[in-house]
Amino acid sequence: MIRLTRTLIMGISILCFLLAGCERAAPENGSTSTSPQPTATPVLALKVEQLLSQYGWTINHLLAAHTVNLPGSLQHAPGDFPYAIYWAYNNSLNQAIGLDFAPYLGQTVQASIYILNEPLPEVFSPYEEARAVIITVEDKIIGAWIEKAVGFACSLDRQLIADLESQAWSEWLATSGVVDLANTLDVELAAKTPEEIITLYYTALNAHDHQMVNALRSRRSLTYDLFSNKDAQSLFNLQEQASYTFWIDNIESATLLSIRKSDPALGNCLPVYGANIDFQFHDPHMPTIPEGENLRFMVLNQEIEGLGWRIEEINTAPGVSQRLCER
Repeated sequence: MIRLTRTLIMGISILCFLLAGCERAAPENGSTSTSPQPTATPVLALKVEQLLSQYGWTINHLLAAHTVNLPGSLQHAPGDFPYAIYWAYNNSLNQAIGLDFAPYLGQTVQASIYILNEPLPEVFSPYEEARAVIITVEDKIIGAWIEKAVGFACSLDRQLIADLESQAWSEWLATSGVVDLANTLDVELAAKTPEEIITLYYTALNAHDHQMVNALRSRRSLTYDLFSNKDAQSLFNLQEQASYTFWIDNIESATLLSIRKSDPALGNCLPVYGANIDFQFHDPHMPTIPEGENLRFMVLNQEIEGLGWRIEEINTAPGVSQRLCER
């Protein structure tokens, strides 16, 4: 089984940074707004400093502060942008030090990002810079964990989620309740063959059906959208600003021409299918692939037991990323 190793620990960010004079209500989906933040009261500033010091961390400076509406639930429905996975993952790290923001789900809170003087644990090399994310309600700290500049890292006491949960990524998704194994769409997709999943994916791309495109991808794959090309001062990408969203919206048409399973003799740890697709784009200069016929290699994975195949990654060669083969 694929473990929750550092290769899975991906980070997450809110693309909107604090701008003076810019105000709007916090969204309702677990993302952030760009409303101005008051300076932390002396009482709260001392609490933050003392909490971090308790675990051997010291503050270099405050990087950013955001107003956040926590999601109403930590369950991720198929097709949704993975905000819920971000919050569920980090609350597991949060609970390691005795905090829990679950009672505050659906409420507006403050999220502050601090650059720390101490480096990340060596397991995160080559990443060194450690960031503390502190979640507060008025002068009360309800959440605290460590992140990389580009994603998930560890609890304040430097434990990885794999150490805390002793589970594979797929097991954590199911047992934590992040994924509802009885969800109608997930169950429906569970009956599909790999070829049918690939066909549905390109049909959804052609229709600009973001919800279905996301539902056909693994949860692990979706989490990468949270931090790919994210702003340095953000917690995670918003769906409308994610690179994948821009790519889908630029597609004029995506026509699947053929599917063929790659030779098992290649020794891949997961099944790979070669798909010939004809792409046409609204702006042909924007995409990273050329217009016309393209060969793409689709890596399929049964990420969660009982929920069937999902697309794990799409490559230009018939291989599988090593991180997906780790056990």
